[in-house]
Amino acid sequence: MENPSSQDASERALARGHVVQERLLPTPTAGRWQRERLVRSDIQERLLLVREDWQDDAAAGRWLIRGRSIHLADQMIVRVREGVRRDRLQAELGAAGMSLLKAVAKDLYTVRIAGGLDSHERALAAFNEMRDLVREAEPDGVGFGAGMPDDSSFSVQWGHHNTGQSGGAVDADVDAPEFWDLLEATPGLVVAVLDSGLNMTHPDLLGLAWAHAGETAGDGIDNDGNGRVDDVNGWDFVNGDNNPTDDHGHGSNVTGIIAATRNNSTGVAGMIGGVKVVVCKILNASNSGLTSNLIAATTYARLLGVPVMNLSLQNYPFSSSLNTEFTACQTAGILLSICAGNQGVDNDVTPNYPSCYTHDNIIAVGNHDRSDARYSGSNYGDVSVDLFAPGTSILSPVLGTAYTNYTGTSQATPYVTAVALAIKHLNPSWQAAEIKNSILASVVTRPAYGGVCLTGGRLNAVTALSHAVRQLPLRDSDEDGYSNLMEYAVGTRLDSAHVRPQISLGMAGGYFRAAVSFTSRPDVSLEVQRSEDLGNWQSSGVTGFSSGSVTEGGIPEDGSLGSYLRIRAVAAP
Repeated sequence: MENPSSQDASERALARGHVVQERLLPTPTAGRWQRERLVRSDIQERLLLVREDWQDDAAAGRWLIRGRSIHLADQMIVRVREGVRRDRLQAELGAAGMSLLKAVAKDLYTVRIAGGLDSHERALAAFNEMRDLVREAEPDGVGFGAGMPDDSSFSVQWGHHNTGQSGGAVDADVDAPEFWDLLEATPGLVVAVLDSGLNMTHPDLLGLAWAHAGETAGDGIDNDGNGRVDDVNGWDFVNGDNNPTDDHGHGSNVTGIIAATRNNSTGVAGMIGGVKVVVCKILNASNSGLTSNLIAATTYARLLGVPVMNLSLQNYPFSSSLNTEFTACQTAGILLSICAGNQGVDNDVTPNYPSCYTHDNIIAVGNHDRSDARYSGSNYGDVSVDLFAPGTSILSPVLGTAYTNYTGTSQATPYVTAVALAIKHLNPSWQAAEIKNSILASVVTRPAYGGVCLTGGRLNAVTALSHAVRQLPLRDSDEDGYSNLMEYAVGTRLDSAHVRPQISLGMAGGYFRAAVSFTSRPDVSLEVQRSEDLGNWQSSGVTGFSSGSVTEGGIPEDGSLGSYLRIRAVAAP
């Protein structure tokens, strides 16, 4: 049998272990087999049960892998019936040779079992005898972060602003400078990053961690009663403590793409400022994690009320319990920005989880390169991948004071997360559905993305912002008296009352005139309107004097057509 590409995170991880036991099982389909292996690996320092589907490619004279799932051989996730007491559950499990480990969420626990090739089947049979206690049970899965370090010689952030550097295609980027001209920060907004933690002492990541207003740091008390003592910045679900410090680098790299400090003469610039990060450490120093911790962290962030979560994760097995938690997030209107995975396969055929859950609040993100094409290692899918974003050689902070280029859909995903946060800031009442719609409806389409994602395009921060602004044209986010649409048309910032449109009024040539400079945009226009009573406004009767980048109009100074003028932004259909 032929091994899959070494680009596969699960294959790299398994290569670091040794096989304890192995067997081949036939399937009902001719030419297909299932291989099961017990592997002892350092990625979780536990016994792993690996199941792989292999298919005979007779034309090529080889066997190809068609899917792989990795679970802990000795651990299950168990959902109990409502009202079941912990001590009763513990006693029943003990009598069956199992032990209760920890609570994952309400009525959801992890349970230790004896490990072996048939351990899951034996455990499920035992749980079936406890139907008065147990609603459902499943093995605890193993997944991975979806980014790998690569050559650090690329020192420019082409994903933000691509000038063709290093052989790239000009403008194959998200238009970050133009985005910052409109909006730089989202003060008060919180995002949950479920990853390997955060290097909170890195010069470019200082002050990004969320501060839990409901907790008193260092008092040893669970002040808010959520079961996490002193979770002032988030939680370490790997080690079960309140120190979610990064010991791998993947989480810091991902977080830096979202929000690394700008204009501090240090390192790189994150896409959006002002945001605070709920640090949910679910990946260990080997960049691998458990389904149970992913469920616990998602539940934790949901109950905190975060509007957006970033999940740069791949290769998790399907989980009924995680599916249930994602449904709860969908009901709560929380957007889940999830990477598509790095195996270079069609997710429509071979699903990658968690991105391939079918909830409407998920955006599945692929990775495009600096040449404006799908990166060869990025997963794709005409249905299961929504869009692409920059994800190849993306420079961002890691451990210590260092910076490293990572490549992967993990790096593409935080670009989408940052834009989602910007949209949420502009339209706070919006939930996942509206935010997702603006992002997907505004992609830049290219032939390279046709047939490999739902939208046929890649993320653009400015067009996404524009789409969101045009849906609520009268909203004034910075409360400076000018609508977001007006500021977008003129080119002033939507997040600063100190930077506003400069409208000039005056008399010239027998006309009372109003004028303003504008930024040429295809999706919005400006028109001068007149009124006699400040109640009814119309553009008919206004004489135009516009030229170049100035919109100007006037009415006779004798007042025959009214005494008032205004300039209004009009969204394109």
